[in-house]
Amino acid sequence: MRNKKWLAMLLSLVVSVGIWVYIVTVENPERDQTLYNIPVVFTGEDILREDYDLIISESNVASGVTLTFYGKNSELNKLLDDKMELEVEIDVSRLRSATEFSFSYDMSDITLPASVSNQSITLTGKSPTKITVTLDQLAKKTVPVEVITDVKVMTGYLAERVTQDMSEIVIEGPAELVNNVDHAVVTLKRENVDQTITASLPYTLVDLDGNVIESTEITSDVSEIQVTLPVSVFKDVPLEIPVIDGGGATGDDVTIDIEPATIRISGDASVIEPIQSIRLSNLDLASLMSNSETVTRVITLPEGCTNVSGVQEAKVKVQFQNKAIKQLRISNTNFQFTNAPDGLVPEARTSMLLVTIRADVDDIDKITEDNIRVIADLSSYSAADAGTAITVPVRIYLDGFENAGVIGAEEYSIVADLVPVEDAD
Repeated sequence: MRNKKWLAMLLSLVVSVGIWVYIVTVENPERDQTLYNIPVVFTGEDILREDYDLIISESNVASGVTLTFYGKNSELNKLLDDKMELEVEIDVSRLRSATEFSFSYDMSDITLPASVSNQSITLTGKSPTKITVTLDQLAKKTVPVEVITDVKVMTGYLAERVTQDMSEIVIEGPAELVNNVDHAVVTLKRENVDQTITASLPYTLVDLDGNVIESTEITSDVSEIQVTLPVSVFKDVPLEIPVIDGGGATGDDVTIDIEPATIRISGDASVIEPIQSIRLSNLDLASLMSNSETVTRVITLPEGCTNVSGVQEAKVKVQFQNKAIKQLRISNTNFQFTNAPDGLVPEARTSMLLVTIRADVDDIDKITEDNIRVIADLSSYSAADAGTAITVPVRIYLDGFENAGVIGAEEYSIVADLVPVEDAD
């Protein structure tokens, strides 16, 4: 008995389903179907923009419309299945002024899915009943781009000046909005940086007070700005100056103070790391005319280095120890000429040459004119110079004192005549 009861119940269920299928599929009743958020497409916007500088700044259907259709169940099911193909088209190409417009719409403005015939369903409801749009005058504006950096580099590294591929952009949109834009801001934010950063970043439009202007109605053909932040190794290195012995002194006879003693440099690690010091141009002791002098040297860096300190020159203070300076008047009887042109005899017009020497304090008073030789080399002169006064550079030699020398020995000269042998005194 129990099995017969279950069999009867199963048979009843099958019959019920069959009846339902028959009613739905065979009889195909008519009904209403409401669809939400159906997109609205405005055609002719390109004509408004290109020919009349007008744009749609606002509409009451930004989230679409609600449509109710009436028709057979099978057609409405197709409509549901292909809802993504459903849209409303509104032609705005004939509008000409910046104001608000209203449009009525019906089945002729609705694009149905290809699977649904517009003869098989009717539109019985819509919300909103009218579509409104607001047109604004299109404005274009060129605004500067400001890059703000918030970058923290690792110890021993230096963030240098940021660069960008575009210093300004062109924006367009409703005049009321565009005119409020003052500039675009790009923000680069990083931490623990140890290498150069190159990134394409979005920008934010802001007004004169820095307030963000957020609007999808303002557009630009530029969506990102590429920024580059060079990150270099920095290093503090000492300045040093090579000393050329001369003028009665060696490097052991002087104390040298360089200001600044060190400078900070930056650059690529491969360039910076091998550098142990920065050399200034040579210091020739024979050129220093006093025992306490300060000279200036330009700070020249190797290729690929940047002077972060910003100091372009160094002051070098030189102090001679246990040295004295003395001037001697050397008579022209101490002048010697070498390599005179054949047939010519040199005669000195300069009667006396004032020579400055530097020597140890204990020796300075022992040195006399007899220790000085003045040598004039005439090898660069010829018979064509006969009869004219010539200025001849001379070499000065100080004999007999190892720790003494002539100061400015390269700068001395005398005036002489080249006369024929037969006319010589």
